[in-house]
Amino acid sequence: MPEGSFLIRCRSCRTLNRVPTEKLGSRPVCGQCKTPLEVPHSPLNVTAAAYDREVNEWPEFVLVEFWAKWCGYCRMVEPVVNDLAAGRAGQLKVLKADVDAEPDLARRFTVKATPTFMLYRNGRLLGR
Repeated sequence: MPEGSFLIRCRSCRTLNRVPTEKLGSRPVCGQCKTPLEVPHSPLNVTAAAYDREVNEWPEFVLVEFWAKWCGYCRMVEPVVNDLAAGRAGQLKVLKADVDAEPDLARRFTVKATPTFMLYRNGRLLGR
């Protein structure tokens, strides 16, 4: 991939689009169907129903944080996670899964403590 560009999959037609870095902030559109491309600049809340789609369809890195509202450590790392999502928009998609709202998702990945982070690339788990 050329330096300074990112791959973003269109949610409508599923086409992979190469978007230059300088165009990330100007609402890029799909080259095939002209639908606006979604470039997350902040963490996205994810549900059990959407987890696999969100992780597998993003062509670059995906960082998933399993968190809880009552978790002090989660509140401590929240600004860092938000900055990471904003600073790496297009390269890194950050997802947040609330273990209290999505207990089945937490059980599926055997989350025993919060925060728990998982890093994926092209849908493949790289580390936990």
